[in-house]
Amino acid sequence: MLFIYFWNFNILSASNWNLVQRYWESGGIIHTWKDYLLLLFLIGYIPLWYIGWKRFSNLNWIQILLWPITKYNQHVINKYEKDSLHITIKNMGTGGVKIEEEIEMKSKPKTKIETDAEVNRIRAAVSERINSVKHE
Repeated sequence: MLFIYFWNFNILSASNWNLVQRYWESGGIIHTWKDYLLLLFLIGYIPLWYIGWKRFSNLNWIQILLWPITKYNQHVINKYEKDSLHITIKNMGTGGVKIEEEIEMKSKPKTKIETDAEVNRIRAAVSERINSVKHE
């Protein structure tokens, strides 16, 4: 397209290549900057075509074919995302506390038991419950 626009030269036409060959064999000399650019583009055409073909062949065709669907899905997600509440999931790690220490902290009573009588009452209730279960 660039060759046709600037130099009226079609790379795929054999008659245009014959015209260049006759011009060169008759002692044609490159005079203007346009002639230098044509020569530069003709020399660089094959390597640029090769590089372009390599990049073209490495394209992810599935992604290109599914682009309209992914674009529509993203549009729908963005449309309904405005009204919804966002849920943020954070790392719920223990902050360096070992699991044994965490179990021990959670197993301790929240309120301090004041009297020995209350402790004895709780122990008696637990042992009574254990003894009431029949062992086979």
